[in-house]
Amino acid sequence: MGLRIRFLLAIVWFCLPVLTYAQQQVNILQVPGLGQYCKIDTAGISVLPSGRFITPAGKTIRITHDPFGLSISPDGKKAVTLHNGVLTLVDIATMNSVRVPSYDKKIASPLPNGSFLGVAFSPDSKTLYLSGGDDGAVIRYDAERFIKIDSISLNGKVGGKNYEDSFTSDLLYNPAKNELLVLDRGNFRMVRIDLATKKLTASVNVGRQPFGLALSPDKKVAFVANVGMYAYPLISGANPKNADSIMISRHPYGDNTKQSREGTVVEGRKIPGVGSPISPDAMSVFTIDLTTNKVTDKFKTGHQVGQMLEDAEVTGGASPNSIAVGSNYAYVTNATNDNITIIDYKNHRLLGDIPIKVDARIDKFRGLLPFGISLSKDEKTLYVALLGFNAVAVIDIPSRVTRGLIPTGWGASRVKLSANEDELYITSCRGYGAGPNGGAGFVAPPQGTYIGDIQLATFQKVAMPSAVQLAAYTKQVIDNTFASSTVNVATNNPLPVLPGSSATPIKYIVYITKENRTYDEVLGQMQNAKGDTTLARFGVHCEYTLPDATRVQFPNLNVSPNHIKVAGQFAFSDNYYCDSDASIHGHHWMMGVIPNEWVEANSDVSKTAKLFSSAPGRRFPGSTGSMDPEDYAETGGLWEALERKNIGFYNFGEANETAHVREDWEDTNTGAAHIVMVPMQKALFTRTSHNYAGFNTNIPDQFRVEQFKSEFTKMWITGKKKMPSLITMQVPNDHGADIRPKDGYPYRESYMADNDLAVGRILDFLSHTKYWKNMLVIVTEDDPQGGVDHIDAHRSILMLAGPYVKRGYVSHTHGNFGSILKTIYNILGVPYVNQYDVTASLLQDFFTDKPDFTPYTYVDSDTRIFDTKKAMARYSKNINWRKIKKSIDMDDEDREREDHYKQKGKKTSGTIVN
Repeated sequence: MGLRIRFLLAIVWFCLPVLTYAQQQVNILQVPGLGQYCKIDTAGISVLPSGRFITPAGKTIRITHDPFGLSISPDGKKAVTLHNGVLTLVDIATMNSVRVPSYDKKIASPLPNGSFLGVAFSPDSKTLYLSGGDDGAVIRYDAERFIKIDSISLNGKVGGKNYEDSFTSDLLYNPAKNELLVLDRGNFRMVRIDLATKKLTASVNVGRQPFGLALSPDKKVAFVANVGMYAYPLISGANPKNADSIMISRHPYGDNTKQSREGTVVEGRKIPGVGSPISPDAMSVFTIDLTTNKVTDKFKTGHQVGQMLEDAEVTGGASPNSIAVGSNYAYVTNATNDNITIIDYKNHRLLGDIPIKVDARIDKFRGLLPFGISLSKDEKTLYVALLGFNAVAVIDIPSRVTRGLIPTGWGASRVKLSANEDELYITSCRGYGAGPNGGAGFVAPPQGTYIGDIQLATFQKVAMPSAVQLAAYTKQVIDNTFASSTVNVATNNPLPVLPGSSATPIKYIVYITKENRTYDEVLGQMQNAKGDTTLARFGVHCEYTLPDATRVQFPNLNVSPNHIKVAGQFAFSDNYYCDSDASIHGHHWMMGVIPNEWVEANSDVSKTAKLFSSAPGRRFPGSTGSMDPEDYAETGGLWEALERKNIGFYNFGEANETAHVREDWEDTNTGAAHIVMVPMQKALFTRTSHNYAGFNTNIPDQFRVEQFKSEFTKMWITGKKKMPSLITMQVPNDHGADIRPKDGYPYRESYMADNDLAVGRILDFLSHTKYWKNMLVIVTEDDPQGGVDHIDAHRSILMLAGPYVKRGYVSHTHGNFGSILKTIYNILGVPYVNQYDVTASLLQDFFTDKPDFTPYTYVDSDTRIFDTKKAMARYSKNINWRKIKKSIDMDDEDREREDHYKQKGKKTSGTIVN
């Protein structure tokens, strides 16, 4: 069929929805920052990567990022927040703070190896007890003299049993016994420590990954919230000597299947099961009688896996995480379910859930993520930090009604009441966001420019609001989150305004994710866009600095010619942001799962894996490219949404990497070899390639292209099956790794050149298939972790390509992962899953109803920076696989931070015309 005929058919075809839907109007929700770029304005309105606004109530100061521990001194004068290896002391009256360690290094850290959640004051308001995290100890610290006083290890014998490899989690002070109650996430237990003798007096087994700890007012009952789903086993027979040879090349099973519950055999290896997701030890709340040190109840709070909610099956556990206790009832935040379970602990029963409702337009969707919780003295009001909604919810207990919302910083994590209940103290883990971390006029702050350093948290002091003030705060929170507009359902635009609301010629979507780059680094030279050419180190015609800091000129060096060509030939955004800071968050966000409190806290803690330890928690879940069962959303994300609507999809490379995989050159089946058995999402397990390498920078992206083309051709070109509606694929080598000149990677930028060529080749291949005339290709990054940008450290790459994408177009519409998912759901007619989907910006400006079927032709890489032949030569039959160096880890934050600062100071110049 000729181009002209196809064009005429497309025009006729586009008239059909207009006739069908007439001029029906509907309301759609979008973020308020639709036309704004990210910015930080602490005196006004800040714009987040999501396009939401931040306007914290009360008085706010900025502190170190990710404060997941918070305690108020008994005298009410001080607050202490605990971060990973850092604590911040706040004078509540003046709102002045002291960071330990100080940036000038005059005050040393008592936590050089990190910490996790637990912090408490002694009765004198001068001494602190701190979680030692990975060290498995409790640190006693003088908060006035800034001196470490003591360290008490959780390891050793208790009750005749020897415990090793402890990992300190939450803790609290029990004045009735002058003792500490401490959670050990390494050994899945609660420990009691007598402070007079510093002896461990009891060890009580609890559920998996104990996270939250609380005490009844009479000091007789302890409560433990367990966020772990499974205790992850090793392959049967694995030991330190055979570990390298016994691994399997993929995940062993889908979650909540017969194989995952009972075990199976994979590649000749006997694979233990992980049991049932509704086990009493999984995502539960234990009550402990402190007079007997016995567990009295194991409560399964919230909605349970397998339960049906309307037309969707629950696939993720409730994630109970924090507890507030009154004289008769305990209240538990279930992050995944957006509700609070009431426990009648004296009568050993559950009294149901309090759903947190914020606005009727979005209440059916999840995304509030309740985390920290406090109870008023009269036990009639709950204050709940909403991690996903940037607010504190005020809940009336008798009526079970949400009375209002108080605006906070980004990612509200903890909330406490003053003794007289005149004030609220709130921490938010991401505060106002990151802001720029490079470019003209940028001045580096004392904490540095790496995204994990520059993005400060907030501590907030808010006067207890009156009913009138609370109503105003509530309106502000809603206005900060979304706005409603009326649009016509009937549209000629190929992107419907709602899922399936109008016909579209786009039938196939290819969703490509890359790793760790910002906008300015790659596209900063593009014309008619907000770029900083001095930061475009991965652009074209760049000057280049070698690792030894010797400046060498490469005339007309082209690092990313295909990115520049694709952006110029099709469409790209200069106002697109990753919601994520790092890959752990990114691979959740981009697949439609909002990172919960476990992902946030667990990703920002120093931890050491000890696979053969007797402490099961040392085989911790800690996903990078995959989602662990601890992370799953209530009814899933993208995969589950597609499965529910019987929409075909297939995955190349996403979700292959868990925390403890090997990533060598030989692991080309999926990029990873597994020894710790972690399930994959059930919906994805049978729809993912076992012959495509996910994250593994030892494997060239050129190898991935060959894997992809081979499997695509076999299944959907020469095979009898039709291409599925959605393909997801990972092309990760722009992440970068150590230089390997013999392998064709003489510079770190060589990895970007490899990635650039792969993107070009994939688009070239797809645009020459029979599916191209109905295809949309989406190219983005999972996170901006390693890069720099003059607008915001979260700003990243979004390029769209296809016949129905505008040519030579720059979008200035504020976009994020939610915008991509809304695009996919609207085109494929799939209902939204969470609040970020339904409120995301609608990217209709990218599209045109006048198709251009011209295919894409890739540009060869510059061999001075990347040699394809060298990179692929190592895949000869004579290669000695076992002597090849292991790849770097996807989310090694210390390494990413180091590399970020090594790259600092590189300059490029030149402007690219679209």
